[in-house]
Amino acid sequence: MMKVIAEQEHYLLISDGEHFSAVERRAGKSYPLCSGLRRGLDDETAAQLVRESGSYSESDARKLLADVASQWRDLFEHVR
Repeated sequence: MMKVIAEQEHYLLISDGEHFSAVERRAGKSYPLCSGLRRGLDDETAAQLVRESGSYSESDARKLLADVASQWRDLFEHVR
């Protein structure tokens, strides 16, 4: 089961119990942060989300979360 550790904008820091990663959350689904086609996954597939998004130490995953949330906020401010 996926455990949400932190949240910023539309992004979550998640853990599968051993590994950490950052994912995007939209319309009740979680999406791995990767290039190419992405399909939304349910929370029960945390291990798959971590595999597809990349497994990081908690501190590195927190940095990734802050980076993607900041990029989203900057883009939103420019578009608005």
